[in-house]
Amino acid sequence: MSLKHIFCGSVLFFFLLPSADIFAQAANPAVTDVTTSMLTWMKHLNSDADKYCSAEKAPDLIQQLEFLKQDLTVYMKARKKLSDSLFRNNIAPGKTDPDNLDMLKTKMSTVMGRLRGVADLVGPGLQAEGDKLNEEIYSVLYEQPNHYLSHLEAFLGGVNVNKKELALDGSTNYSRLEECVNLSTSLQGKIERKLKK
Repeated sequence: MSLKHIFCGSVLFFFLLPSADIFAQAANPAVTDVTTSMLTWMKHLNSDADKYCSAEKAPDLIQQLEFLKQDLTVYMKARKKLSDSLFRNNIAPGKTDPDNLDMLKTKMSTVMGRLRGVADLVGPGLQAEGDKLNEEIYSVLYEQPNHYLSHLEAFLGGVNVNKKELALDGSTNYSRLEECVNLSTSLQGKIERKLKK
């Protein structure tokens, strides 16, 4: 084997190495599902309502929970509509959809603001937990390139996500977010009953 063949083979290997790395990243997108942490926090808020809810803060907290419910519902519906459209139109992965990706990012940024609004009105421990949740969401949205909150966002970012992952992701995310909305309603009821005592 001549020196020329060895050199060409080495160059080819080093050209293919980054491609293999890119393929591996595409096959395994960096996804951080924050709906689990969000649901856990909402459960903690709901179970500890009597410990942190003062009469002075109660009306503001009821209002902030209402805002959170509304914007979580908007985000959920936007995700479901996009997911349904992908399946209905049998859209293949690999093509980016920056407009819809930015739309979901904007809606989640609004949810972040609502989470902060609630966190500001609860006890120190729950506030710290809410702040940590917000930091986690912010980090994925704005500080980590090619990192996504779900496989749906990864799909819209052009990552090769299969339909099974999309379907499972959509189902679990939607049910957790829906439970967060229901817990917000439950918490509002608890606070309102406390105000009437």
